[in-house]
Amino acid sequence: MKTFNTTQIIASLVFVLALIPVTARAEQLTLKEAVRRSVANNPNMAESRTGVTVAEKGVESAFGRHYPRLSFEASINQRQDPIPYIPAQSLKVMAHFSDSYAALGPVLTIPLYQGGQVINGVRLAELRQRIQEDSFILTRNELIANTVATYNKILQLTALAESSRSAVAALVEQQKNAQLLFGLGRIARVDLLKVGVQKVNEEQRLLALNEALKNAVSTLHTLMGESVGPDMPPLRLAGKLVPEDLRADFETGLALAEDNPRFKIFSKAVDDAEINRKLAIGKMLPTLNAVAGYQQQFGFNPNYNDGVWFMGATFSLPLFDRTSYADLARERFQKERATQKLKAVENQLRLDLSIAQASLTESRKRIAATEQAVEQSRESFRIEQEKYGQGAGTMADLLLAQAAEAQAEANYTQALYDYNTAILDWHKASGDMEVYLK
Repeated sequence: MKTFNTTQIIASLVFVLALIPVTARAEQLTLKEAVRRSVANNPNMAESRTGVTVAEKGVESAFGRHYPRLSFEASINQRQDPIPYIPAQSLKVMAHFSDSYAALGPVLTIPLYQGGQVINGVRLAELRQRIQEDSFILTRNELIANTVATYNKILQLTALAESSRSAVAALVEQQKNAQLLFGLGRIARVDLLKVGVQKVNEEQRLLALNEALKNAVSTLHTLMGESVGPDMPPLRLAGKLVPEDLRADFETGLALAEDNPRFKIFSKAVDDAEINRKLAIGKMLPTLNAVAGYQQQFGFNPNYNDGVWFMGATFSLPLFDRTSYADLARERFQKERATQKLKAVENQLRLDLSIAQASLTESRKRIAATEQAVEQSRESFRIEQEKYGQGAGTMADLLLAQAAEAQAEANYTQALYDYNTAILDWHKASGDMEVYLK
């Protein structure tokens, strides 16, 4: 008979495990990996990146107004009476008349002064490019926040589902024991019914938790840019909710909040309104352009053509334009509006930081309290089980103790989730979301 040593058995097991398809194993996903996938694959990020590119092209477009403009111009006319479409050059070179004539040729226009509209147009485009960049960071931060919140919710629901599953298993055993005792006449039928009712309630709770967990997993797949469907691969998260240490200082958080993209966007909105006000003023100032070109002129009745070059300057001075005055007043109010909005955003950030700081303190203390409550409830349930097994306890006390244990574990898991949510809210308010990418 052939024997196998321990090394051969282990090697065989490793070989068999290696043959199992990778897709058949549940994936272990860390929080950092989930965030990385969301940032890399979510279509909202791709759309926001494209917005930055569009803004860059807007700067190029605005700067292009500094350069001369070369165009090809052509015209054709038909009149009732002939006109001298080519004027007389001297007494010997007479004018050429025609009732139908045309002209074509290149024209070069060089902007000399536009009332500051070109310079301010470039500044506005550059500012809006920076706003779009901040908007991209804001979109990324919101995506990170949603991913972290969903990831933590899955961890919470997983812990609650495991606790509920254990409770169902315990109630199944209690129901079996109660059925046996009822058959022996040691307990009343009402005690047997109580166990059955609590078991059904706990099974319903487990079903609701599993459905919520399924929805949360689908949400996480969507945030990571993956299609949701019945053939989604299994997803198992690495780790569990833990009370990570974070000491939140309000002044430090407020200093960080100055780099919060949301605050920066509204701060730049004030500058945007000011540049628009200058553009409105520029429309009321003179414009000066240099013009040069060449025209080939054609007459059709009688047939004649000639070429001529020209150069000069054009000057335009707006004297009255009601629209320009209305635009100027509008931009003045827009700046006032943007200033008030910035103040409101700053106050909201202060409030968010204060609320997050208070939530951190409250939930941290609640974790310690609920953790002790879990230990106490487990011990109470164990005592009630022993008392009931010895005939000294009642079924009602046993079921109440079991329900109290389940509630204590749920409260502890909720406290952990609330604490991690408070950490997320603190980072979100301060704009420091890079911690979830490191």
